[in-house]
Amino acid sequence: MEQIIEMLTPWAKPVMVFCGFMLVRYIYRTVILRFLMLLNNKMSFEYGGDILDAFAKPIHIYLFILGVYAALNCSPITFVTDHPSIDRLLRSSFIICIFWGIFNISDITHGFALRLLTRADIHIEESLANILSTMMRILLAVIATLMVAKEWNYDMSGLLASLSIGSLALAFAAKDALANVFGSFVIILDKPFKVGDWISANGVEGTVEKISFRSTCIRTFPQELVYVPNSLLSNTPIINYTKREKRRLEFLLGVTYDTTHDQMQKLVADIRSYLQSSDLVYNDNVMVYFRDYADSSLNIVVICYTKASDTDGYLAAREQINLDIMKILEADGASCAFPSTSVYFETPLKTENK
Repeated sequence: MEQIIEMLTPWAKPVMVFCGFMLVRYIYRTVILRFLMLLNNKMSFEYGGDILDAFAKPIHIYLFILGVYAALNCSPITFVTDHPSIDRLLRSSFIICIFWGIFNISDITHGFALRLLTRADIHIEESLANILSTMMRILLAVIATLMVAKEWNYDMSGLLASLSIGSLALAFAAKDALANVFGSFVIILDKPFKVGDWISANGVEGTVEKISFRSTCIRTFPQELVYVPNSLLSNTPIINYTKREKRRLEFLLGVTYDTTHDQMQKLVADIRSYLQSSDLVYNDNVMVYFRDYADSSLNIVVICYTKASDTDGYLAAREQINLDIMKILEADGASCAFPSTSVYFETPLKTENK
């Protein structure tokens, strides 16, 4: 019995050290993590919960690895921890756990990354977000692998060179597809439009229905569905009608030639006064002038900007303005002209008596 006790005595300290780390793991999981969550809720830090959730399991695993390392370091077989591979293994585990946590928060379909993009007013189509998440996670995995390989003194230059040559060949083979991918990134970052906007680009006008990695889907007003490659959209002028804050209203009002000077002067003044006091238009950009002696009419030019920028609101405002100007014409005794031609004969026409 005494021999057994003597044999186990050197292992008492390592076991206690390991149990201590396991206790720290338990306290971290049940006390510290919950306290940090409560503190985050009290302080209303928007991203705190996502960060704590992302790093909770990696920290939990790394504490176990540290416990094993510390126990071995004070055990009778301490020579194991003196081997350089153990230090490399410990550092590699730390790198993996750090990138594990970053990997967890890199998903842009929900959570931390999505909130950051939303705050930056970057709205991404769900299918595109999944592709971006996959690419980001692959990039993180590659970086973590390179860092771990460096810890183990592996020369990755040959592998990187071969990957570079392969990537170059792939880029030449799929240059059009890559151009569309980069075009989609330009659309995401520059934000010339988003889903639901009314745009005109590359000879296509309509409403944006979908933005994918390859193309943008536009529903034209005749209801055709047009897929425009993103590489074209990133290199062509884009008109975004949805982003207009006001809409220009310009037309010619032609009145008959029997309108007198006083009638014309009063008519122009009445229309100008009406528009300057109207709630339908911006009052500081109203222009109403008697402009032309046309073939069949005296033309009054009317220019203003409606407060409604959407099509329905603009047409409703234009209708109301037309009706109100019609009332002004009636009140001032003027009437609209229409195209007409007068024919004069130098000699009277002879009428034939029956």
